[in-house]
Amino acid sequence: MLKHIAIIPDGNRRYARNANISIEKVYEKSIKKVFDIVVWCKEFKIKTLTIWGFSTENWKRSEIEKKILFKLFEKKCKEILSDKAIDKEGIKIKIIGNIKQFSKNLQKLFKDIEIKTKKNKKFNLNVLLNYGGRSEIISAINQILLEGKKKITEVEFKKHLWLKEEPDLIIRTSGEQRLSGLLPFQSVYSELYFEKKLFPEFQKKDFLKALKNFEKRERRFGK
Repeated sequence: MLKHIAIIPDGNRRYARNANISIEKVYEKSIKKVFDIVVWCKEFKIKTLTIWGFSTENWKRSEIEKKILFKLFEKKCKEILSDKAIDKEGIKIKIIGNIKQFSKNLQKLFKDIEIKTKKNKKFNLNVLLNYGGRSEIISAINQILLEGKKKITEVEFKKHLWLKEEPDLIIRTSGEQRLSGLLPFQSVYSELYFEKKLFPEFQKKDFLKALKNFEKRERRFGK
């Protein structure tokens, strides 16, 4: 049963070049699309959506692009904090990653959103910000070492991960066929689906196509 989908929303910059529109408009369109996908998930009884918003590698991008993206993060956070529909729809939002590299203002907004939505239980939206799979694993190991443990079990290791849940299905847009460090521990038994369309082009019919593809698969979990 499909309960948790993770998405790598790839292809924003290519879309901007192809459509000859500003990267700011494209990112704005893509942030809106995240919440369209939340609606689609709720429609098909999917409980959790995890989406990658900013990776540890994205710091290498130009200062102009990062400034645009962070401004849009701030704008969307403020909208969420004033949006009563978020609570009405029961959407719990968690920010996953090392947010300490962001500005103090953004850090506060991220924390305020988590506080505002923490009691919501109908739907889980996990947003990966300054997330990298290797960073998550190193962080977990360092926490275990600080606790003085000499032996690490799988159960113990999982307790220290930023995201505890394992996605059933991972969708990556833009045709690229790799995970690029997304949830390396949690994704070992996830089904993978690679969509050729760029993320801003991703529509409900494409989402449904991925769900139907998932339904045809036999998940054996090593059996």
